[in-house]
Amino acid sequence: HYPINFVTPGIMLPGALMLDFTLYLTRNWLVTALVGGAFFGLLFYP
Repeated sequence: HYPINFVTPGIMLPGALMLDFTLYLTRNWLVTALVGGAFFGLLFYP
């Protein structure tokens, strides 16, 4: 088992990239918060 401080950046990176990609496509902070937040949550839902 790996320590949590080694694993967390690898887990959070795809979610952060999804939020950045949503902001890049929409250029709107509100849409990014709603749609990107939903994608961020669905990305971690197994």
